[in-house]
Amino acid sequence: MRNRFGSVLVVIASVMTGCAEVTAPESEASQGFNSLFIGHSFFRPIADGLPFHAGQAGIVEHEQAVVFAGGANGAPLALWNNAAKRAEIQAVLDQGDVELFGMTYARTYPTTEGYERWIGYALQRNPDTRFFIGLPWSDFPAEVDGSTYAQSWLEAHEGWWHDFVESIRALFPGVEIFCIPYGRSALELRNLLDAGALPDIETLTGAADEAIFTDAKGHAGGILKELARLVWLEAIYGVDLRTYEYDPGYTTDLKLIAQDIAVGHDPYFGRASR
Repeated sequence: MRNRFGSVLVVIASVMTGCAEVTAPESEASQGFNSLFIGHSFFRPIADGLPFHAGQAGIVEHEQAVVFAGGANGAPLALWNNAAKRAEIQAVLDQGDVELFGMTYARTYPTTEGYERWIGYALQRNPDTRFFIGLPWSDFPAEVDGSTYAQSWLEAHEGWWHDFVESIRALFPGVEIFCIPYGRSALELRNLLDAGALPDIETLTGAADEAIFTDAKGHAGGILKELARLVWLEAIYGVDLRTYEYDPGYTTDLKLIAQDIAVGHDPYFGRASR
């Protein structure tokens, strides 16, 4: 497994955005992971944003593959049971160099079986692989009030979710398995909206640039994607978001919210080791 070191505050502006590129000396950069992310539509858009943020934060050689299936079909067990998706994921793992393997959760598949199968397979190909499981936000957000929406997610995360992750850890002693509470991003934004303190957003559900969610199911609008990606960046690469040189383009301080989510997460379950 590659080692990472040094500051994460050196900026590499993305050439794709038309910004000038500023290349950091190798000794001042953090080494990226060769990563594999598998999941559904509450997961893939967050994964898709990580290469940009890794580069922006001075992480070198971050590489990733993403395998997607919609809805519950993106749960680990569903992907394992899908012959075509299983072969696609196994082809990446068979290269033997995946250092970080991220999965998500869908309540249709509430057991640990899918995680067990993928972790076991990945470790056969690379015993140094580390893993994370991301807990997304709850779907159909408009069906309950904001307080209920937040409370149910928080109670689940602090209760059965951590027990769930711990039960998987117990099956693979010595293997690094952490979790990312990126679903909390939706709660924090909704709380601000309900309090009239989210000036960038007009409504709970609507157009991607005007709402937290784009549809009744709860697919992420632009601001939710931005916030959740920052949560991932901190959890995976330890970037101090208070000093991260990036402007998400919103009046609301998304970096501060993401940092607060990270600080509030139990470190026992929290982020990749450095």
